[in-house]
Amino acid sequence: MKQYIGTKIIEAEPAYRCMDGQGRVTITDDPSEAFPNFPSVEDGYRVRYADGYVSWSPKDTFERAYLPLETNKELRTSKPSISQEMVDNFILETWTQTMGDKTTVVRAMLRNGFEIMESSACVSAENYDEKLGREICLGKIKDKVWFLLGFLLQTAVHGVKKAKTEAGRPAYAMTFGMAIEAAKKGKRIARKGWNGKGQYVELAKAISYKSPTGAVVNAEHDAIGNQALAFVGTSGVQMGWLASQADMLADDWEIVEG
Repeated sequence: MKQYIGTKIIEAEPAYRCMDGQGRVTITDDPSEAFPNFPSVEDGYRVRYADGYVSWSPKDTFERAYLPLETNKELRTSKPSISQEMVDNFILETWTQTMGDKTTVVRAMLRNGFEIMESSACVSAENYDEKLGREICLGKIKDKVWFLLGFLLQTAVHGVKKAKTEAGRPAYAMTFGMAIEAAKKGKRIARKGWNGKGQYVELAKAISYKSPTGAVVNAEHDAIGNQALAFVGTSGVQMGWLASQADMLADDWEIVEG
């Protein structure tokens, strides 16, 4: 038989498997019910899968296979996500070494045995500080762990096959026309291929401006009314945004939550 790799999100809680010596098994999460009443009690977890099936798993077996998924309180939703606490806890051990007279090397072992190594160096040996170099290396390592855990979570949520729409595009993808229709409905839109963080386009309404005379002018237009596409980026807001040819022909548009 061929071997397969898989990962999934499940729900679980600590529970005891109790056996009465006559082949009957009871699963309970109450230690006061388990230990006084049964000759054999095993520590583990009650597990509920996505399809509703419930089973029990021994503690060591379960904890080797599953990573606790904590809610990232910095996000707006409670959907599955990676938190800084998860990243920090996934790093099991680190070692720091100075190479030469101005380079710091940090080796990190993760909880699953995978290792990551990063280095940091300064220009002048007189300015070398191993503590600072270690902090820089750990920052790089944690960024990689965040990426790896994000990949793991993406696989657990969506599986290993890319979801398709009826048109054959990835489920998240929209054409420019689809994105504009979403913007008309009050959604923020952006291209997956844009490099800048926090960039999006939305439909601005009730637009006005202050004229050189100080008068506030309502930006009403016979053809489009009082509305225009606004591009929001790191430099601020660009009103009356115009899409490039690449933007109009792209099919990696998506809705930005928030």
